Amino acid sequence: MTSRPPHSSRTDPVPAPLGTGAARARPVFLIAALLLASLALADGLAGSFVVQSARLALRGGVYHLDARFKLPIDTAVEHGLSAGVPLALEVDLEIKRERRFLPDSTVAELTQRYQLQFNAVSARYILRNLNSGQQESLPTVGAALEELSTVQDLPVLDQSLIATPGTYEASVRAKLDYGTVPLTLRILMFWVDDWHRESDWYTWTLKP
Repeated sequence: MTSRPPHSSRTDPVPAPLGTGAARARPVFLIAALLLASLALADGLAGSFVVQSARLALRGGVYHLDARFKLPIDTAVEHGLSAGVPLALEVDLEIKRERRFLPDSTVAELTQRYQLQFNAVSARYILRNLNSGQQESLPTVGAALEELSTVQDLPVLDQSLIATPGTYEASVRAKLDYGTVPLTLRILMFWVDDWHRESDWYTWTLKP
């Protein structure tokens, strides 16, 4: 007759539910991915950012805007663009009528938006006019940035809006955003505050 082994109080470990380890690892992978993405954004938008020139030209009863910007773009930003980090430009236009004894009155306000991003499939840089939906395909980052820094023959204002005799003041400024930066990345990269830049206003006198 064989004797049974004494009863043991040891219990086998309960296997962890499937996916528990993966779930715990996700925050680590997320942080690593965000830190890697930060390498393309770490330097921000450094350098001067100014409206170099701007004018309104009347053509066929419509005022068209021509403007030139100096963008705060360095080698790090160019590399980020090549890696797919988007660059967004906003151009603000204001036109005010000067009044002698009253505050100037705003005649028109306009914001024109552009986005530049590399397309890995076509290996081209795509510049989109977000207002009209039109887009342009450019072969190099240099050509794309040159195109982004220039607004040419953009229809902005009907002549009838400034038909009243007098002196008008036109002003242009630009805003630049580097990358679509998630809140988590902004928290991790609290020492960087140069993803968004704004130029000063460029103002000139417009006489109809």
